[in-house]
Amino acid sequence: MLAFCPKCWNEITNSPTICRKCGASVIVDSQEYERQLLDLIPRGSATKRVEICLLLGQQKRRGAVSHLISIADRDPEAVVRIAALRALGEIGDASAIHEIANVATNQKSPVSAVAQEILRTFEARSGNH
Repeated sequence: MLAFCPKCWNEITNSPTICRKCGASVIVDSQEYERQLLDLIPRGSATKRVEICLLLGQQKRRGAVSHLISIADRDPEAVVRIAALRALGEIGDASAIHEIANVATNQKSPVSAVAQEILRTFEARSGNH
């Protein structure tokens, strides 16, 4: 599983582990790790915000859903909003459907098509074609 040190952003391959670059203790499957990643989002570059969103989705972090919804709606970078939508799709939490639908219906939004795609994925999972 892909993971990163929340201190220096070095790639980590095992959990729990000590980061080989900065020596930080990292427990990837912990709530603390999720909180650290979420805390990095406002300070990170667009690339880092994308990586964090995708990582949260890959790890199916349900605790991050409300943050990802906010990012999908408000981040200034379309690429980050798309990553947040994709993460929400990976997590598959039904509580996100309403907000994803709001993004999907905004035809002026550059991420509307991705939101529509995510909604179709939710529908397919639930059997409501």
